[in-house]
Amino acid sequence: MSETSTPPSLPVLTEPSDGPVDLVTTALGYGRALRLLASGEGPFAVDAERASGYRYGNRNYLIQVRREGAGTFLIDPIAVPDLSDLNALMADDPWIFHAATQDLGPLRAQGLHAPSVFDTEIAARLLGVERVNLAAVTSHFLGVSLEKQHSHQDWSTRPLPPEWLTYAALDVELLAPLARSEHNALQESGKLQWAYEEFEYVRTLPTIHRPDPWRRTSGIQRITDRRRMAVVKNLWEEREKIAQARDIAPSRILPDRAIIEAAVRLPRSVGALLALHEFGGNAHRRRAHQWQRAISQALVMPQQELPPLRVAAPPKAPPAKFWFDKNPLAARRYDEAREFIDSLAEKYTMPAENIIQPKLVRQLLWDATDTHVDVAQYLGEQQARPWQISLVGDTLHTIIQTVTTP
Repeated sequence: MSETSTPPSLPVLTEPSDGPVDLVTTALGYGRALRLLASGEGPFAVDAERASGYRYGNRNYLIQVRREGAGTFLIDPIAVPDLSDLNALMADDPWIFHAATQDLGPLRAQGLHAPSVFDTEIAARLLGVERVNLAAVTSHFLGVSLEKQHSHQDWSTRPLPPEWLTYAALDVELLAPLARSEHNALQESGKLQWAYEEFEYVRTLPTIHRPDPWRRTSGIQRITDRRRMAVVKNLWEEREKIAQARDIAPSRILPDRAIIEAAVRLPRSVGALLALHEFGGNAHRRRAHQWQRAISQALVMPQQELPPLRVAAPPKAPPAKFWFDKNPLAARRYDEAREFIDSLAEKYTMPAENIIQPKLVRQLLWDATDTHVDVAQYLGEQQARPWQISLVGDTLHTIIQTVTTP
C-alpha cells in the first residue's frame, strides 16, 4: 500500500489498539487464533504481504486477519500452510480489503476464498476521494492516519522484526470502521449498488495467464528481428528456471536491460558477453556459460523455429489525437462522448475513468463503423458493470445514431 504524508493536525495511529501482535507460527497458536476469530462477530478485515522484488512468484508470506470482538492475528502461511480451517471459518461473512485485487489471487492460491468483498479503496474512488492509499482514506473518513514505513520490505524475512509486525497489524486495524463509514457515504450518495457491483467484479476476476510472458521484457521494442527475439526468449526462459529453482525474483538474477543488451549485441563467446557492461559482476560471471549457451542456441536456431517478431492481437484504437486524420467521424463522436462523461463525473463527484474506462469508450467509438452496434452488449462483453452500462449506454448509443457526419 502506498505511503502518504500526514497533515500534522491529524492523530497518527502507531500501535495496534490491542497491543503488540505476535506471529502465528505453530499449530497451537493457529488453533487459538481460530477459536478467537470464531468468537468475534461481523466481517473479517484482511490483508496480505508478499516479497515482490525479492522472491519468485507472488506468494503471501504474511496474512493479517482482524475481527471485531476477536482482535488481530498475523498468520505465517509458510509455517502454517494448511489454511482450510481458516477458510471454512471465514466462509459466511464479508472480507474487507483495501485494494483487493492485489491480494485475492495469492490468497486463493493458498486456499482462502472470499465469499464477498468490501474494498475500501474502490469505495473511496466512487466517493471521489482524491488520494486513495489507506492512510489518506482513513484520514478522510475517520480523522486518523496510519504509521506507514514498511510497505516494500522482504516479507519472507524470518524472524520478522517487531516494527514490521506492528505495521502489518495496523493495515487491518481500521478497515471495519472505515468500511462502515464508506458504506454510509455510498448509501447517502446513491452509489451503494455501484460499489457492490464493483466489489463482485473484482472478487470474480480470473487469474490472467499471458501467452509468451517473455514478450513483456522491458525494452523489447529495441528488438527488430526474429533472431534477436529468440535471444530474448532463451535468456528470459533460462533466467526463469534459475529464479524458480532458487526462489529469487528474476530481476535479481538478471535484469531486463541485460537481456535486451545481449540480444542487441549478439555476443558469440563468454568473453564477448562479459565485456558487456550489463554482465559485469561476480554473479553474472558465475552464470556466464549458462547465459552464453542460451544465446548460442538462439544463434543457430533454424529460421522456421524463430519466434515471430510480433504477435497478432485484436486491433486497438490509435491514440485519440490522431483520429481527426484517420477517422474524423469517430473523432467527432468521441468529443461528444467525452463531454457527456465529463458531465457525469462532475455530477457524481468522481473521476471520469471510474464512470467508464476511457479506453473502452474509445474502442467502442472506433469500432462503431455503422449505426447498428448494440452498445449495451458491446460494453457488457468488455466487462463493463451493469451500473456503468445503465449510466452511459443509452447516451453513447444516441451519439452513434445521431452523429453520422464528420
